[in-house]
Amino acid sequence: MTGNTQIPIKPSLTILIPGLNGSGLELGQLPRFLEKNGHDVLVPDLDGFLFGTPADNFHTWLSQLHFLIDSMAGKYASIHLGGISMGATLALAVASQRSDIGSIILMSPVLKYDGWSVPWYRPLLDVLYLIGARSWKYRERAPFGVKNADLQRRIAEKFKTAEVSEVGAASITSRHLHEAKGLMSYAKSHLDLISNRVLIIQSVEDDTCSIWSAQEILHNISSELRRVIWLGNSYHIVTIDNEREIVLNECLRFLDRANAIDTGMEHYYSTHKPKLLKARNQERIDLG
Repeated sequence: MTGNTQIPIKPSLTILIPGLNGSGLELGQLPRFLEKNGHDVLVPDLDGFLFGTPADNFHTWLSQLHFLIDSMAGKYASIHLGGISMGATLALAVASQRSDIGSIILMSPVLKYDGWSVPWYRPLLDVLYLIGARSWKYRERAPFGVKNADLQRRIAEKFKTAEVSEVGAASITSRHLHEAKGLMSYAKSHLDLISNRVLIIQSVEDDTCSIWSAQEILHNISSELRRVIWLGNSYHIVTIDNEREIVLNECLRFLDRANAIDTGMEHYYSTHKPKLLKARNQERIDLG
């Protein structure tokens, strides 16, 4: 018996990235749902990006993801990236710097904050930062990125005693927002380098960013396979809002298709039956 036994390479890994200063709670049932249906999923710890650590330079966010992907490359035949909100933008930026990413899932990607609930003074906050006023925080407010009224009430109540919920942190520091602005600019200027298979899921009622970001991505990437799902009964955090079942099933469909690309586009729908999710009142969500 030799000592050259090799560990079998698994088919694929999907790395899912939450939003800016958020946590895995923003992804809702998605990680468990994909795992239950045969996909390996990883939600990374990103210092300086996710809740719980001081904000860091956006290039450090990218470096951490590159290190993670490199460490997993020998264990999986394919690595896919996905994210929600600024996590989607981060996934887009990382993919533009690599040639070994299989597919990308972009849920509510942000290239600029221009949604209908963004306050009129939002651009002035960038000016404050540039002139040295940097101790402020942007406080989240209703509707908190969700259209579901019951969920809005739950989140508002939670934010009275906690700093993080399913929609991310109760507040975002000026440094986080400044670095996010740099990330958005970088991702936008490198869209032509994206040739991966891309799925975009975007609500037309998004309160944080308009459909402009999704359209800008669709029109400027070089991908041969680019698919967009337009939602009409959700706001920004589509993974937990009214159409979450559509979101989760479309992500699963897309990843199944990516892992069996020889199925052929004509079978994109016929080979996949939607899976039911738990009712919202049956979910166990730990809000900390």
